[in-house]
Amino acid sequence: MKRRNFIKFSTITILLSKELLVAKTISSKELLTLSNIYEILFPKTNEMPSAKEFNAINYLLENINHKSFLDYDKDLVIQGTKDFISNFPDFLTLNKKEQKELIYSIVNTNDYAQSWISKLLTLGIEALFADPIYGGNTSQ
Repeated sequence: MKRRNFIKFSTITILLSKELLVAKTISSKELLTLSNIYEILFPKTNEMPSAKEFNAINYLLENINHKSFLDYDKDLVIQGTKDFISNFPDFLTLNKKEQKELIYSIVNTNDYAQSWISKLLTLGIEALFADPIYGGNTSQ
């Protein structure tokens, strides 16, 4: 392999592996859990789209690897989701009303859960109002 081709290949590999870092650390169950939580935090109303409609999860995944995304926030989102699933493994089997009650009850009784949900809310609001080039708000 020529030196120039090796350098190109190495650079592409490093860039791709960095972008896939979060995709490897967030399982499909964690994404499904986050998606359900976002639908509770941002339900569809007459005036507002739902989290799914403004692509909150896509925004999160697009931006969590960016160098400006704080490691503390990344850890809070990822580890908070893992901790939530380990503490409430049956969350996805609950109906929407039960899921909502669970979310609100833990936020009112646990500072860590409150910080985690607060970060998800902040990222959801960013997704709602951000320029579509960042992965959210794509229907606007």
